[in-house]
Amino acid sequence: MSGSDDELLGLLAASVAVPPPGRLGDDVVRAARAVRPVGQAIESLGGGRPADPAEAFVQTIAEFASLLASATGGEIVEPYGWSVTQLVAHLVEVDLYLGRQLGLWQHHIDERLEDDHLAMTEAAVRAAVRADFTDTVARWKQVSTELCNHIASLNGDALRERIKFHILYARLSSVLVVRIFEVWTHIEDLARALRRDPPPLDAARLHLMTNVAVAAIPLGMLLAEIDGGAITARIVLTGRGGGVWNQPLQVGGEPAEPSVTIVADAVEFCRMAAQRIAPADLEADIEGQIDVAIKVLRGASVFAA
Repeated sequence: MSGSDDELLGLLAASVAVPPPGRLGDDVVRAARAVRPVGQAIESLGGGRPADPAEAFVQTIAEFASLLASATGGEIVEPYGWSVTQLVAHLVEVDLYLGRQLGLWQHHIDERLEDDHLAMTEAAVRAAVRADFTDTVARWKQVSTELCNHIASLNGDALRERIKFHILYARLSSVLVVRIFEVWTHIEDLARALRRDPPPLDAARLHLMTNVAVAAIPLGMLLAEIDGGAITARIVLTGRGGGVWNQPLQVGGEPAEPSVTIVADAVEFCRMAAQRIAPADLEADIEGQIDVAIKVLRGASVFAA
């Protein structure tokens, strides 16, 4: 029996459970919280501990570069209708921006567009319509290699430093997970354009991504002007890299008894978070307030790649 099977059986058991005698229930909860604080994912469910963000970022960049070797530049990549050359130009611009924020180089951006990930790179993407594919790839490899070498050299203290990245003011480690989300999404975009299977996403990186995807739900709801109220949602993501979270729906909120439980596949949840499938198309089992679940899934679609 898998960890996800255990979780689903636990949900079934909760529906027929009776209150424990005396103070037994309180004692069990205290003991459980001593091992795993409320709201934290169960590490053993779906594949163990998250990957190191710096190592995972470098690995994901390498996977994109490997897949890119099979492209010619003219293939059309959805959902934006870009050529592969334009996709690479987009990534060059984002890498230059991240390096700028880390103090690696000077790079001019339109400050008015900084908070919009796609708009900030739009001029570079348009210019790449006539760009040479080989030159664009060479430029990306130069920039991404220097960026990866710097990130790989950082210690834990440096990864905990906060930087501005678009709308975020967050630890560098969290920003790297956002970039992993982006590059992984474009790996899948590129694989579809090349009619190839994308490289499998290992459990450690997926667990890193699911942790951040769930934690970002309150921010996504805030950005979408969705009022979740003082409510907690229980998110159960199955398969490798999955987990269980009791996630409050307000930024900075404290976990409470969940009003709704959402069970979905971990990879599909990340695809939804990256806006590659719509919330309505996510195969999910929902128990509790359906209207709240709809708000949660809309708020989870926050990582526009």
